Amino acid sequence: MQAADTPEFAPVPSSVMSGIVWPAMPDMKDAATFALLAQLEMSQWWSPEALLAHQLRQATELVRVAARDVPFYRDRLAAFAERPLTITDWRQIPLLRRAEIQDAGEALATRRPLKGHGEGYEVLTSGSTGEPVTVHWNAVASQFHAALLLREHVWQRRDFSAKVAVVRRMSEKRREDIQAGKAARWVSGYPCGRMVFFDLGESVDDALDWLLHEDPDYMMTYPTYLRAMIQRSEARGVKPARLRQVASFGEAVPEELRKLCPDAWGARLVDMYSAQETGIMALECPDHDHYLVQSENVLLEVLDDDGQPCAPGEVGRVVVTTLHNFATPLIRYSIGDYAEVGEPCASGRGLPVIRRFHGRRRNMLTLPSGGKIWVALIGRGLEEIEPLRQFQVVQRADLSVRLKMVVDRPLTPEEEAKARQSMVRAAGHRLNLHLDYVDSIPRSAGGKLEDVISEVVD
Repeated sequence: MQAADTPEFAPVPSSVMSGIVWPAMPDMKDAATFALLAQLEMSQWWSPEALLAHQLRQATELVRVAARDVPFYRDRLAAFAERPLTITDWRQIPLLRRAEIQDAGEALATRRPLKGHGEGYEVLTSGSTGEPVTVHWNAVASQFHAALLLREHVWQRRDFSAKVAVVRRMSEKRREDIQAGKAARWVSGYPCGRMVFFDLGESVDDALDWLLHEDPDYMMTYPTYLRAMIQRSEARGVKPARLRQVASFGEAVPEELRKLCPDAWGARLVDMYSAQETGIMALECPDHDHYLVQSENVLLEVLDDDGQPCAPGEVGRVVVTTLHNFATPLIRYSIGDYAEVGEPCASGRGLPVIRRFHGRRRNMLTLPSGGKIWVALIGRGLEEIEPLRQFQVVQRADLSVRLKMVVDRPLTPEEEAKARQSMVRAAGHRLNLHLDYVDSIPRSAGGKLEDVISEVVD
């Protein structure tokens, strides 16, 4: 066969069986991931009613085991543990608050790990809210996580042979692996391109230089760091040459950044909604501009102030249940984020739609009237102030607002006036605004940075 007649290459899993290259014979762990993905490929097309019915079946088992084996839940779930759960039953289960997870400690961990689930291991959240928590994961929870990551790669039609650059805070183990020359795989079960890492503890200019040198096809990082890198690349008149797509995580994505990324770098921005304690909760739809809840892994609710489900177009607090992590069951966990519910997906997928995730209540500013607003800082002119390298808005308890700024030099009176005007455009209201020059704006231990923080106590 001539090369011109060769069909387009399609990725084939890694095979561990001598002499067998296609169809592949994967190892047991990868085979389990593929088996889960095959089920996910079918269940995404189920009706919302069918998905909910299966979620309640799994939630019934989770509640039964948690009431029996997890001290924190013994009394809390006793009334729900002896019968199949209905949606009415489900909505009567108390919400789990972040402070309760902190206070419960090991009382939230199972006393009797289920056979085949593997031993639990600790996962410590970064504490971007100032309230870090520790939970346990196990092999089963990790297996579902791997399957959902593979689903995301498939949905986004990524080239598995491509090179991926990751810019984030690196763990000590990752640093040790890099020093030892140990390669990281970014696609479970498949041969894949290189994955390279940069610790965002270094400067943005260093990160940009590294990115230009590595010249990857894909990049993963936090939205705030991506924005800073794009701003520096525009100021320096350089940009990555081969970059096709940027995958963001860990922070709410401003709408303006979705436009800035392709305009400046020619790369589409794709977000993932996840948390360290819960894993992946929602992925961007491959065909439409919204998120699809990963209902096979979590039962995610968006509730109004009265605890009722929000309708499409309404914004409410996110409440999530991890359906398969029996090491530390998180049942109706009010994670602290807010989301806007969307209309059913036109693709025909039955997975619930989230139009946008808006971040945490502590990321809203309080107006003198008592009303609250989310503030989008990108695209309001702050990034056009040339000496401004980094900024953060903090609202004090007295409702005054501090715009913290890291600058190459103090702003001129004209530039300070532009910064104030930018804040008015961002908030849509006049604020009691003060400009504060600071040497640095620290990120959380996990690398996150919040653009807006409110210290107002409701």
